[in-house]
Amino acid sequence: MSGPNAEHHGSAPAAPAPLRRTQLFFLARNYVSFLGFLLIAVGLLLLSTAALFGLVAPGVNPYFGIAGYIVLPGIFATGLVIVPIGMLRKHRRLHRLARAQGAPVAYPSIDLNDPRTRAWVASFLGFSFFIVLPVLGVSSYYGYQYTDSVPFCAQVCHTVMEPEGTAHAHSPHARVTCAECHIGPGASWFVKSKVTGAGQVVAVLRNSYPRPIPPAITALRPARETCEECHWPAQFFGDVLKQFVHYSSDEQNTRRPVRTLLKVGGQQWPNDPAAAGIHVHMLLSGRIEYVATDRDLQEIPWVRYDRADGTTLVYRSDGLPSDAPRPQGTVRQIDCMDCHNRGAHHFLPPQAAVDAYLENNRIDRTLPYIKREAVALLVAPHPDLATAERTIEERLTGFYYEQHPQVWRERAAAVQQAVAMVQEIYRRNFFPVMRVTWQTYPENVGHLISPGCFRCHDGQHVDQNGHAISSRCGMCHTVLNPLEQPPDAFVEGEFQHSMSLVGHDNLRCNECHTGGVLPSCVECHASGTWLPNRGKTLLRREGE
Repeated sequence: MSGPNAEHHGSAPAAPAPLRRTQLFFLARNYVSFLGFLLIAVGLLLLSTAALFGLVAPGVNPYFGIAGYIVLPGIFATGLVIVPIGMLRKHRRLHRLARAQGAPVAYPSIDLNDPRTRAWVASFLGFSFFIVLPVLGVSSYYGYQYTDSVPFCAQVCHTVMEPEGTAHAHSPHARVTCAECHIGPGASWFVKSKVTGAGQVVAVLRNSYPRPIPPAITALRPARETCEECHWPAQFFGDVLKQFVHYSSDEQNTRRPVRTLLKVGGQQWPNDPAAAGIHVHMLLSGRIEYVATDRDLQEIPWVRYDRADGTTLVYRSDGLPSDAPRPQGTVRQIDCMDCHNRGAHHFLPPQAAVDAYLENNRIDRTLPYIKREAVALLVAPHPDLATAERTIEERLTGFYYEQHPQVWRERAAAVQQAVAMVQEIYRRNFFPVMRVTWQTYPENVGHLISPGCFRCHDGQHVDQNGHAISSRCGMCHTVLNPLEQPPDAFVEGEFQHSMSLVGHDNLRCNECHTGGVLPSCVECHASGTWLPNRGKTLLRREGE
């Protein structure tokens, strides 16, 4: 065929018009980017509200810090990420469409000759420098500070960390933040702690965390990098006068002070080796290492002392020779935490807590048998705090109402004060939900209610030369016994127990002193005979 119609039908199809070059503000017009803009706007609005609220009522709630420094900045940052994701998705869609049409690929362009583009660029730069950078910078800084704060560590996971948080708040280190001891300076331990913390958060959410929380001593940074930021063993010297006041469980709550000079010591002074004292363990030259076979580091059968002159002494209590392989267990170089293992988390035993309250007149010491009754109520098992407080009130008031009616009639206010103080002692030291009491975490300073110093200084750790780690009392303290005349005069001497210890010379303090109700002699002497065994006094029962 010929003619116009034939010519039209026989020609090739016309090439499609190329897609116009896209612009950034055009790419931002999509639902995903709109969602990002919405999150940015909501985040800014909530952050502004939170900032104003924080100015009006700072530190109201630990969860406010999570919202203000973590959640809300997270919403804002998420919006900033979603906006370019939406733009990228739209660009890829246009890219595929251009290829399908055979048109040249159009990439975003920024034409500053276009007034509208210049306005967008100026708005973007202004928003970035005056909104985005300040918000992210300030929130990151305060967020970092908040995650290292005591409220975050101790109060956010309230049930889990309640025992540690409560003890810390009433400890000598209450003004030292958790991070200063548990993390210390530097980025590496900060990152390590946050990675570990992520697993702990998961355990809390899954309710799979242990009860009680295991002691953290083996996971802590070496004390030379944390404790010694404030404390320096080289500057400990001389003796420190210490007075321990005990009250008996008799009707008069008899007061008995024990005065002693603690040989704190530190670095040896020239020509005065006796000045070494207790802190000789923190040798500035030399090294002490030990192996513990239990989680709480209470059983120590092997100790090695690398002396400054290059010689090594190995002390063992397991009966094996010094050159035998060391036992299996946790290997540690001794530092502050091996003795001061509860420096910021003391849980006072009932005996010591009631003694302190009596000594400070927070409990009226003239109330008959108040020491005995208070300790008995504290050590009794209670399923929860509410039950404990109710039981303490009912039984303590009932005791004076029934057995000392005159005291109840004339001094009911003193009894009620005692009830409130015993309840306070319970709240500070007993946590039934987490199964924490004063016995949960043995404290190694001293040796009254736990082995403490006697973990090594028991006279049973012997080196290759046949010498034992000394258990002599005078190494660490000098007891000052009162004289009858003149009054308030003291003389150095041996410790004088309130009862005769004849036949119990090798009995460790903590075998009777548990921190709770003292056992009666009948409990051990009802049957059997006493036999010494490796420095301890053990009971042979009938039939054994």
